[in-house]
Amino acid sequence: MSYLAQKWTEYSRQPNPPRRFSGQREFEADWVGRLRRRYGLSQEGLAALACVSVTTVQNWENPLSRKNIAPHNQERLRDIERELWIKAHVTLLEPCPPHIRALYDLLVANKDSSAQGLAEYLLAMLPEGDTERARVLHWAALAHSIADPASPKARAYEEAALKALGSADNRLAAAIENEILGSHFEDLLAMAPGPERQEKGRWIMAACERLFDRDGQPAYLWNALEVACRAPLDAAERYRLVGRLNETLGEARVRSRILREDSYAAAREVWATDGQVN
Repeated sequence: MSYLAQKWTEYSRQPNPPRRFSGQREFEADWVGRLRRRYGLSQEGLAALACVSVTTVQNWENPLSRKNIAPHNQERLRDIERELWIKAHVTLLEPCPPHIRALYDLLVANKDSSAQGLAEYLLAMLPEGDTERARVLHWAALAHSIADPASPKARAYEEAALKALGSADNRLAAAIENEILGSHFEDLLAMAPGPERQEKGRWIMAACERLFDRDGQPAYLWNALEVACRAPLDAAERYRLVGRLNETLGEARVRSRILREDSYAAAREVWATDGQVN
C-alpha cells in the first residue's frame, strides 16, 4: 500500500474526522497543500525539491485531477516532509555526543523504531540526575514525534525533558525548550477554534516570553506574537507583544515584518486607522 493510501485508510477509519473528504484523491490534494503551507514552500519550491514540474505539483493539489499521485512520487514527498520536519525540529549543538549523533543518523535514515529503541535503552542506562538525561528524553520525544506528530508518548517524553531541565540556564536548555514549544505550536494549529486552543496558546506564549527574558533572543518574542495571532488571543496581548518588539528592535523594523508576513496578520491592527493599515 502506498504512503498516502495508508494515510487515507487511517483517516477514513476515524469516527469523527476534523474534515470530510469525498475520496482519496481529494485527501491527497489537501495533504500536499498542507505540506507546502506548513513549511512555507511555493509550488515552485516544492517542484524543485521533488524534481518535477510546477504543473505536476499543481495537478497534485487539484482535487479534481483524475490520477492519484504515483507511489514513487508519494515516497519522494514523504522523504521531503521528513527532511523539512528534521530541519524545523532538530538542532545539533556542538559538541555533539556520539549517542546523539547516532539518534540523528537513525532519524535521517528513516529508522524511527531503531531511534526509539536506542533512546529508550539510553534512558534505562542513565541515572535520574545525569546531566544528559534531559537531552536524551528530548530525543526520545523527537523519535516518536517524527513517526506520529500526535504521539502521546512523545508528549510524555517532552514533559519529562522539561522537568529534567529544571532551572537550567544554558544554550542547550534553550534549544531543547524551543524545539518542544515548536511541537506544541503544531498541536495548537491542529486544534479546533475555542477555549482549549486559546488556553494552549497562552501557555506557549508565556513560555516563549520566558525564553526571551532569559536569553534576550528576539526570535522568541516573534514566536510569542505568532502564537498570539494564530491562537488567537486577545488583541491586548498582540499590542503588548508588538510593544516589546518595538522596544527591542525598533518600530520601523517590526512594522515592516508584520506587514510583510501573513503569520502576523492579526497584529496589523496596531497600525490600523478606520480599518486601513497605514
